[in-house]
Amino acid sequence: MKNRLFIFGANSYLGTALLNNLKNYKNIIKVGRSIDGLYFDLESSDPKDLNQHVSNGDIWIFLSAVSSPTKCEMEFDYSFNINVTKTKNLINWLTKNGVKVIFASSDAVFGKKQGISCDEDAPMPLGAYAHQKALIEKFVKNNTLVKVARFSYILGQDDKFSSLVKISEERKKTLDIYIGFKRCVVLLDDVISGIDSLIKNWDSFNFKYINFCGPELVDRADMANILREKFFPNFEYISKEPSEKFWDGRAKKINLGCKNFTKILGRRPKSIYQI
Repeated sequence: MKNRLFIFGANSYLGTALLNNLKNYKNIIKVGRSIDGLYFDLESSDPKDLNQHVSNGDIWIFLSAVSSPTKCEMEFDYSFNINVTKTKNLINWLTKNGVKVIFASSDAVFGKKQGISCDEDAPMPLGAYAHQKALIEKFVKNNTLVKVARFSYILGQDDKFSSLVKISEERKKTLDIYIGFKRCVVLLDDVISGIDSLIKNWDSFNFKYINFCGPELVDRADMANILREKFFPNFEYISKEPSEKFWDGRAKKINLGCKNFTKILGRRPKSIYQI
């Protein structure tokens, strides 16, 4: 790949994983607020500051966002400014300069939908965070330089849930796990493979929206049991009902179809039981 690959939000869980695993790209650039890469603050930086750094044909993986559903509910104006206003401005500027954008959306855009949500289905968001992501999906609908990656929960060995499991085992503490969550959890390795394929075969995929998801619905107890079986044999947990307040801005179940993700991977995505 001759053009440059920018990872915006490179210090996030997924951003770090992409940096560590997409090493076959010679021109990969870390973007964010850290001093060891290209500095850009979505809230305060001007897209024109990127004039000397990006050019036609580059690819920008757009991970940066206010991603906590709770924070988006409690600090709506702040999150809307970053997740919608500033995000629109940056995407608009990038694509006007010929930069291809992979925008990180979320399965949460289908929070109100019953049944299986396919790639092309219209969003039915639940909560502020999901509504903000859905607004960007609508904004880029007719922009041929943007593809939308809707991520379900990404399971690896360093994600938030796995880290809690690891710490609980190390400290010999029983972890409280909320019941009720069901997602088509996707393995980190599949996400990395999917992004890699999308970058390399951009023009071969004539669709815009991709549900980056696993092949079946699982809950947190399923995840805990798999992690205990594979990595943390002494881990213990108890299942608990969360308060009703916990569900503000959160859907209990989101079921996704993975047709386009399967095309990108060249196979069905793996189950979490194959981690």
